[in-house]
Amino acid sequence: MDENGKPTILVVDDTETNIDILVDTLDEYYNISVAMDGETALEIAESDPPDLILLDIMMPGMDGYEVCERLKADERTRNIPVIFVTAMSDIQDETKGFKMGAVDYITKPISPPTVLSRVASHIKLKQKTEQLAELSQKLSKYLAPQVYVSIFRGEQDAKIESSRKKLTVYFSDIVGFTSTTEGMETEDLTTLLNDYLNEMSQIAIKHGGTIDKFIGDAILIFFGDPLSRGLKNDAKACVAMALEMRERMKTLHTKWYNMGIQNPFRIRAGINTGYCTVGNFGSKSRMDYTIIGTHVNVASRLESSAEPSQINISHETWSLVKDEIFCIKSKPIMVKGISHAIQAYQVVDTTSNMNEGDDADFIGYLSESTIELTPESTIKMLIGAIDEKDPTSSAVVIRNGDFLGLISFNSLTRSFPTTADLESAYDQPVTMIMDSSPIVVEKLTPLPQVIKRVIGNDKKKMYDPVVVIENGKYQGIVTIQSILKKSTDNF
Repeated sequence: MDENGKPTILVVDDTETNIDILVDTLDEYYNISVAMDGETALEIAESDPPDLILLDIMMPGMDGYEVCERLKADERTRNIPVIFVTAMSDIQDETKGFKMGAVDYITKPISPPTVLSRVASHIKLKQKTEQLAELSQKLSKYLAPQVYVSIFRGEQDAKIESSRKKLTVYFSDIVGFTSTTEGMETEDLTTLLNDYLNEMSQIAIKHGGTIDKFIGDAILIFFGDPLSRGLKNDAKACVAMALEMRERMKTLHTKWYNMGIQNPFRIRAGINTGYCTVGNFGSKSRMDYTIIGTHVNVASRLESSAEPSQINISHETWSLVKDEIFCIKSKPIMVKGISHAIQAYQVVDTTSNMNEGDDADFIGYLSESTIELTPESTIKMLIGAIDEKDPTSSAVVIRNGDFLGLISFNSLTRSFPTTADLESAYDQPVTMIMDSSPIVVEKLTPLPQVIKRVIGNDKKKMYDPVVVIENGKYQGIVTIQSILKKSTDNF
């Protein structure tokens, strides 16, 4: 269609008389292009697509059937309506034409009123189709792509109904959103927030997540409906999405900082897997495709308990992704409506990335041996092994490789302030003075995370060593001196 709103018709025929008739018939109402062979017709259609093509069948070289077939096979031209104009009037010819993708069939000799009527009808139909496509494209922005596709394919109806499914749910928000943005102008805040939501949405769509909604600065996404790749793969896709989102924030931080924003957004996330009710909720005139249920609340609670840039997942999610995702076991959290605590895990990275990393970045690199005792060992045996002149000396209590507790020089002096007190307890088991809840970390825990835990530790235990384990088995200890020295070297 040209700038004046006149549709363009491509007339393809190898006979000048037929071309003249069609041009004279249509010229008043349409822009006309002409081709006298199939090759030229394809070149015109590809370079400057018309709104409709009138196509002869019997032409030398490439016939009309082949031209139509090639038009429909090309993404650029497949939606152009094709009307065959031919002297071939057998029912078999018409049937073949429609199978090739033609929208209509006009027989020769050419009747100008018939041509005008048929062309006008199909041009109007094409315009209506394009308007509907444009409208549906606009409406699709209010729906998750998967939901939009399932509705327009007829796989799902727009009525109030729901079902129970096991889903993996992702919640995230911006830490301290109000305090971070309180000094911003509304226009700057709008640009920044939309930039953030757009980037996160693209990542969610890439990984197959169904974007439920944006709640201010918060995002709710779920995996497993309306399409599912299986429970395990859905969970892995969700965690992979969260990791990519966290990584993308680093790029955005640089971008925003260069724009003059001194305190860029920092996000945190929570992920949980469990049965949810999913479907259309609302009224007959207005409904949302969303999820509800206790496990949605668990994901939200995991998110709110996370630190900036941290991804917390539940035990159920961890059990599905643990083969490919390295996590650190965290403290259980309580969720309103659930009587028992929810075990949380902090996502560090994929195991493949962890294995490729520099060992010096992880606490296990600093691990060293110390005195090992059994639960039956006595305090007298401990005194004989520990160096009382070294305030950093320590011992661990283990059984069959399992770590049971830590005994530091500090804990010894706290328990027995005088020599007499110590001597009176010589025959007591070491378990009476061991600390059964020191800082215990997996060997591949990043050093900065260990430092944060040490800083936030009980002041009485501030100088106690960190215990290193691997898959639950004791590996060694790392002294605070080693951690501080390494952190000074690195940061």
